[in-house]
This record gives sequence, structure tokens and C-alpha cells, in this order.
Amino acid sequence: MSQEKELSIIEKVLFLKSIDLFAHAAIEDLGRVAALTANVRFGAGETIFREGELVDAIYFLVMGHVAVERNGKRIREVGQTETFAIVAALDQNPAVHTVTALEPVHALKLNAQDFHDILSVDYELVRAVFRALCGMIRENH
Repeated sequence: MSQEKELSIIEKVLFLKSIDLFAHAAIEDLGRVAALTANVRFGAGETIFREGELVDAIYFLVMGHVAVERNGKRIREVGQTETFAIVAALDQNPAVHTVTALEPVHALKLNAQDFHDILSVDYELVRAVFRALCGMIRENH
């Protein structure tokens, strides 16, 4: 995938299927999710959001790496095919981290309200997302 290329809906579906959050989701469900995403880009050093700000989207990294910091200390890096801002977007509370692009970043951005809306009508997608979130929690504890 070229950094300058915008992903088509089919490419977005295939990419989303490779993301842990959607690993258990059906392709049909991911088609609806993919249609709601936007291709976004950030330059090296650009802050995507800061601690204390409301986060209105979930980001899926197509290319690049971001730093996740809390109180000025780097917690981790997030790279290609990884996701950030899931919890902040789902619980609609202010971010507890600052996220900054370490290099040029291409991501898919899914508006949090759109995600809530699709989850409210798609039980199978809810099950797939909860299964993935439980797996992530287990890995981190």
C-alpha cells in the first residue's frame, strides 16, 4: 500500500479484518464499518490528540508509528495494523494519553458516534468486538 494512495472500500475491509479488534467480525459487517472510515494522515511530530481532550474517533494504523504518552512519559508505541483510542472513543471520556506521530502516518479514522450507531444495530459485530477486547485485556494482564 503506497503512502499516498487512499484505500478503497474493499482494501479497507481486508485491512480491518487484519486488525485485532475485528478479527472475529464477518466480512459483511466490516463492509459497513469500512464505509464509515476516512483515510487520514499525520506528519511526523504532529499531535493527534492530547491528554484531557475528548476523543471522537478510533484510529487504525495503515502505515507509520505513533507514541502514546501519559504525563509526558512514553508508555508504548503503536504501529502498522494496530489501533489506538479505542477506550476513549468507546467510553466517551477525555483521553488519558497524548498520541503523537513518530513518522508520517496513514490511518483509517472511525468516528466514535458512527461506531456506537453501528454497534447498536449489529449484535454479531458487538460480539466480535467484545471478544477482541476481552482478548486484549487478557494479554495486558
